[in-house]
Amino acid sequence: MIQTHQLTLSFRDGQRRLPVLQGVTIHIEQGEWVALTGPNGCGKSALIRTFNGLNVPSGGSLIAAGLDLRSPSHRSAVKQKIQLVFQNPESQTVGSTPFEDIAFGLENRGLSRTEMGERIKRVLQKVGLAHKAEHEVSTLSGGERQRLAVASCLALEAEMILFDEATSMLDPAGRRDILALAKELWQQGTTVLWVTQRMEELAESPRILVMESGKIIYDGDPRTLFYSSTLPETLGWQPPPVVRIGRLLQTQD
Repeated sequence: MIQTHQLTLSFRDGQRRLPVLQGVTIHIEQGEWVALTGPNGCGKSALIRTFNGLNVPSGGSLIAAGLDLRSPSHRSAVKQKIQLVFQNPESQTVGSTPFEDIAFGLENRGLSRTEMGERIKRVLQKVGLAHKAEHEVSTLSGGERQRLAVASCLALEAEMILFDEATSMLDPAGRRDILALAKELWQQGTTVLWVTQRMEELAESPRILVMESGKIIYDGDPRTLFYSSTLPETLGWQPPPVVRIGRLLQTQD
C-alpha cells in the first residue's frame, strides 16, 4: 500500500529550505494497522500528507496504492484511494448536514443521484450516523464529526485511511468510539495508519513507527519498544498503566 525509499521533504522559508523528512524508508502492506508517533514537530503530519499527495516529496521514491507519486497525474487518483481524517473535527466539514457533506465529495465522481443517495445512506449507517443524516452539522459532537469524516472517506471507497491524531481533541468516550470504529474498518480490510501520542493507543497497536527530527528511529512491535528498548525513557514518555504493571511483574520474577 505504501512503499518509500530514502524519502525527503523540505519547505522553503525565504531563501532557505528547511528539511522536514530525512531519508524515510518504510513499507506498509495492504490491510495493516500501523501506529505512528513522535514528539511535536518531528514530521508525522508532513509524512502522512505525502502519502495521499498533499505534500510533494523533494527526493527519494514513494509508491502509494500502486502509483508513483513523482507523477503529478497520479496524485489525484491516490487522494481517492488514501483518505485523511484530520485532528480538528471542525476543519473537515463543508456541508450543512451530514448528507450534504458526504455528497459534496461524491459530486465529481459522476454518480447518479440514486446511487449517490444509496451510498451516503450506507456509509452513514456504517458509522452510526444514519439517524442524523439531515441534522445540522453544527449540532454534532466532536466524536460525531469525526465519524462523519470517516463516512466521507468510506463513501469515496478509500483503501487506506490516515488518522492524524483524530482523537486528540475528543473526550474519553469520543476517543474510544473513533478508535473502535477504526479497528472495525481495519478488521474489514481497510489499511489504517493511526497517528497518536497516546501511549495506551500505541500499546494496542501491532506495529509502531517512531519519528524524531524527520527520521524513523523505530519500526517494530509494542512489546519490544516498551520492554526491550530505552526509547520510551529517552523520549520522556510516561508508559501506559498496563506497561508499568508488566514491568513491575518482570522485576518480581
